[in-house]
Amino acid sequence: MTLPWFIISTLLLMMFISAVYQRNALKKVSYTRYFSAQAVYEGDMVEMVEEISNGKLLPLPWLRLESSIAAGLEFGSQENLGISSGDIYQNHVSLFFLRSYRHIKRTHRVRCGKRGLFRLDTATMTTGDLFGLSRSTRTFPLQLELMVYPVMADLYELPLPIHSWLGELPVKRWIVEDPFLTAGTREYSPGDSLGSINWKATARTGQMQVHKKDYTADSRLVICLNMEISDSMWRTVTDVERIELGIRYAATVADYAVGHGIETGFLSNGRLDGEGAHEPVHAEPTGRLEDILGLLARLNLDRTVPMSRLLELEADKGIRDIDYLIISCHRGAELQQAAEQLRLPGNGVEWLEIPGEGRDSA
Repeated sequence: MTLPWFIISTLLLMMFISAVYQRNALKKVSYTRYFSAQAVYEGDMVEMVEEISNGKLLPLPWLRLESSIAAGLEFGSQENLGISSGDIYQNHVSLFFLRSYRHIKRTHRVRCGKRGLFRLDTATMTTGDLFGLSRSTRTFPLQLELMVYPVMADLYELPLPIHSWLGELPVKRWIVEDPFLTAGTREYSPGDSLGSINWKATARTGQMQVHKKDYTADSRLVICLNMEISDSMWRTVTDVERIELGIRYAATVADYAVGHGIETGFLSNGRLDGEGAHEPVHAEPTGRLEDILGLLARLNLDRTVPMSRLLELEADKGIRDIDYLIISCHRGAELQQAAEQLRLPGNGVEWLEIPGEGRDSA
């Protein structure tokens, strides 16, 4: 009778342990994960830190932690970490043994291989007893984000003759007349409008005098990035590397302009990750480089509307005295016509063509 009672006692003990783990395994277990920086540049290294603790007497003989994050972040090899990578997402699986009242802090070195906004919303934790009779699962909300800005190109890598035009922007910033600022009077010159005549000064001096306008530092630039490889392209970008090069060009120009005190906006017929698939990107000129880089990081390579239509809508606003830089793989007839509509009210329009394969980019 000893052996049957031993078997029964063992089974009862296993069932009791299983019930205990089923009820208490994930109580007082906490998990957090965070990056050492909120925003970095493509190619930079960043640390991802995860902390897990067991705040009770009951040890956890095994604990499985699973999470999924977009591809593009490159994790180094590490003990007890398995990574299954696909084209879009990568799945992470970690296995732990967590003793009583134990706190574990693990740091991962991560290389940011591509631009983007990387989100980690949840992590799933599974544990149970040593015999595998019970299993408990819990999902931890994380709301973790890492913004990876596009890498900057060297200013002199931009195709000519954009260098000379960029050099003129800071100068132009100080020579644009502001119709609302008056700095005295001057003699009338042919071409001055009748509305600019200062009649009091004219009567006082006996010669025709007009208002002398002061100059403004309110110069603005809008970078227009075209997703179209050709004027016949429909929606999906077929030459990703070429458009990614255009994104780096846009980041470089924005960095130069904002660094010289020029408010810079952004316009693109792509769309942003996490927003409507049919909404193009439009940001008013700002003095914050991070705003432009954030848009470029989140830019999805899907064409929403023809770039010519987007420029026509911009021209319909009747805005004046803005410099537009069109970064594009082509200069189709419709695109050039829309650019001329922008130029007519007095805006500046320049082109930066994205070189294709086998073409000189200098």
